[in-house]
Amino acid sequence: ALFAGVSCSKEKVTLYTEAPGIYFNGFSTTYNFTEHPENVEIGCDTVNIPFLITGSAMDKERVIKVRLSSEDTITAEESMYELLSGSVPSRSYQGQLQVKINYSPLLDDSVYVTRLRVVATEDFPVTDLNGRVFSLYITNKIGRPANWSQLNNYFGEYSDSWYRFILDATGLPSLPYWSPRGSADPNNPDPERWTMTGTEVKAYAALVKEKLTEYNNEHPGNPLKHEDGEYKGQPVTMP
Repeated sequence: ALFAGVSCSKEKVTLYTEAPGIYFNGFSTTYNFTEHPENVEIGCDTVNIPFLITGSAMDKERVIKVRLSSEDTITAEESMYELLSGSVPSRSYQGQLQVKINYSPLLDDSVYVTRLRVVATEDFPVTDLNGRVFSLYITNKIGRPANWSQLNNYFGEYSDSWYRFILDATGLPSLPYWSPRGSADPNNPDPERWTMTGTEVKAYAALVKEKLTEYNNEHPGNPLKHEDGEYKGQPVTMP
């Protein structure tokens, strides 16, 4: 009887410490139509907002619910986004919420933000975790991409002018890199968006370095400089 009692109390502790909860995997992301020019013509695209859970994975799909965070200032127009479905798949510890992003000419010279907050459900009663609020920025002007903290190991410090040079040099609308394994990385927060592998980003970095060297050779004594931002006026350098 004593053994059964110990076993039961252990089980209670386990259930208590692993209460099912849900939180955003990150605090913000930016969707920039300049990185997806074809979607300006189409008029929309879909962003996947990543989530992680506490507690155990289950043998059923569980629905994620969010709402607009009315406690924060919302600057995005309602016509710019639409909250779609979200779920945590069966036997998984992570899930996604889909948000439809609609293009508007207002985005051409401004950045708009909408903030989302997790809503408790029967499946996920615990929401008072880090990552309760997520900021989704939407724009159609060139700016620091959401994955620059991954790219700066290859391209150095950021400025809009330097990023424009990188895109011109590569001929790409964006560099969708998150980690060396690309979409195959199980920790990739959005495998459909961050598809570039480490091999690919290294090849593009080598190409950009070549173009930067060409530019500097053609402008002796006047190397390429950051034209804006924190490093304005400083020569561009790559790792």
